[in-house]
Amino acid sequence: MTQQTYRVGVDIGGTFTDIFLLSESGDHVAIGKVLTTPQHPAEAVVHGLRELLTDQGLTPQSVAHLVHGTTLITNAIIERKGAKTGLITTKGFRDALEIGRERRYDIYDISLENPEPLVPRFLRREVTERLDHTGRVMIPLDPDEALVVIQELVNDGIEALAVCLLHAFRNSAHEQTIKQLALTHFPQLACSVSSEVMPEIREYERTSTTVANVYVQPLAKHYLEQLNADLRAIGLPRDISIMLSNGGITSCQVASAYPIRLIESGPAAGALAAVFHGTHRQMDRVISFDMGGTTAKICLIDHGKPLLTTDFEAARVYRFKKGSGLPLKVPVIEMIEIGAGGGSIARVDKLGLLKVGPDSAGAEPGPVCYDRGGTEPTVTDADLVLGYLSAEYFLGGKMRLNLEKAQQAIAEKIARPLGVDLIRAAWGIHQVVNENMANAARIHLVEKGRDPRDYGLIAFGGAGPVHAYRVAERLKLKTLVSPLAAGVTSAFGMLTAPLAFDFVQSYVSPLSELDFVALARLYHDMEERGRVLLETAGVEGTVTLSRSADMRYLHQGFEIRVALPNTPLTQADLPALRRAFDEEYERLYKRLNPGVEVEVVNWRLVASGPTPDIRLPSPAQQGWTVAGARKGTREVYLPERGGFAQCEVYDRYALPSGIAFSGPAIIEERECTMVVGMAARVTVDREQNLVITLP
Repeated sequence: MTQQTYRVGVDIGGTFTDIFLLSESGDHVAIGKVLTTPQHPAEAVVHGLRELLTDQGLTPQSVAHLVHGTTLITNAIIERKGAKTGLITTKGFRDALEIGRERRYDIYDISLENPEPLVPRFLRREVTERLDHTGRVMIPLDPDEALVVIQELVNDGIEALAVCLLHAFRNSAHEQTIKQLALTHFPQLACSVSSEVMPEIREYERTSTTVANVYVQPLAKHYLEQLNADLRAIGLPRDISIMLSNGGITSCQVASAYPIRLIESGPAAGALAAVFHGTHRQMDRVISFDMGGTTAKICLIDHGKPLLTTDFEAARVYRFKKGSGLPLKVPVIEMIEIGAGGGSIARVDKLGLLKVGPDSAGAEPGPVCYDRGGTEPTVTDADLVLGYLSAEYFLGGKMRLNLEKAQQAIAEKIARPLGVDLIRAAWGIHQVVNENMANAARIHLVEKGRDPRDYGLIAFGGAGPVHAYRVAERLKLKTLVSPLAAGVTSAFGMLTAPLAFDFVQSYVSPLSELDFVALARLYHDMEERGRVLLETAGVEGTVTLSRSADMRYLHQGFEIRVALPNTPLTQADLPALRRAFDEEYERLYKRLNPGVEVEVVNWRLVASGPTPDIRLPSPAQQGWTVAGARKGTREVYLPERGGFAQCEVYDRYALPSGIAFSGPAIIEERECTMVVGMAARVTVDREQNLVITLP
């Protein structure tokens, strides 16, 4: 008899590490949630997986595929814990990293602080060489000079080397020469060149991205090798796959070469899970709302596709001020992230105002109610005081919460300074964090020209379902959906992702002057690289190639993404290219400039394997009723009733498909709790989603 095999998704969050196990046949699901081990994140992965497999009576050999998302790259850049890195640039461009765009991200801040470059000036060196904008060699590179420069940097103690030469995106020969010299003479060095990491125009962004990639490369390589070794040691039969920020997955080998592509791997998986559930419910427009222990992530999904961007910032000086971070040109699912999670710390500021976040208690020590040494009141503490969380059933009873300590912390540090009672202080914390999230979503929607009322909300994450109803209420949404196992939905999202990788190549040209022979060669090279990469990663089946281009009016400062046909372009396609640009530009900006020439800046390709066929089991439910799902009642704070009132508490796992009931209600599962307000209608659909209709 053939042994059942399983797919596993693992998401390391700031507070918890989530594990989602699904049989290949789709008839069995199991989930695990353990506290993250920030100093050694692999420990939580191995411990949590071993514990889950043991609980299910399974062996590690039954795991056919494991996909992992990690915050390691983000944390290494924020905490400046990467390798000691050197940079080689074209003569005259040594200070591009510090000059940046010469743009103030806050024109009213007289003490404005810019992010420190990852490479200090004494480790940035120049070589004599020059290409023009077409890639033609104007000044040849002297290999002997380049080797001397590399030797000087090695003598200064560098562990990693970034190479970013002017116009290398059009001709990579000089960069490749330096890379080969470095790897031949100093094989211990990690080395990244811009023509491989980001072959695009814009010197500052290209340099910043290349530096960040090699800065975290040794750390990523060591972590992935160690994690694979640890998992093999417990019996896992094959290497894991890694979640990318663009919503695809790749092999450890590719992830180690381009670790900067993992910068948003965990949040991307959450958006993919929202795509999965929204598609199955035939929801055309969805707001993905993922609230964990540290942050809340919000993503817009239109027609089953999340918004994508290649403009990302890491390690912002001011976390929520655009422009204050290190620019990274990597493909990511576009979302907004705010410091609003279960562990977000509440405080009274110098003006006597209640503030929540962005700082978080994290996993260590965690909220006060975790009873692990935390002293600062958090959102989770407030939710417990308000009755939304059960002290006995947190994590299915595996972790008991300390209500008395939560009450004491809020009373002393929030209620007393504000001159209010305990409950009003706790409700204030709950309201402030809800408004922070709703306001961030509202602004994001307006910036994208979207009306919130056209969307439904899909809520998940350990804290998402507790707060989703009030957030939806503030956004005037009518539909709220929370999937089964909402507390580990991001880990599930990893199982829905195909193997995929993005490629880009700058070739700037007005439409009327395009060299279609050169363009065909450019796309042929990217397509070949894509096929080889996916086949090496183990893709079985058809490889899908999707083309697009970054286009703009001639001499504009920024571009828009325009979809292209997946067939070779010819002169006859020029009118269609112009129409495609006009349609997208008008959709975004509601106006056109018909007399202005259009130019293309970057040509893009996404190579992807088949999307996994994911099926979730339908539990047996014969004879189940709402009455049978009731666990009892408890006192919870309901603002509509002016205080605490008895509220029905339901067992999430005992609610049958097709059942309907009215709020207020508390619906508990092991990893999260759904709070439903007054006058709302709750139904359970055939996919086991909670569907809440707001009044």
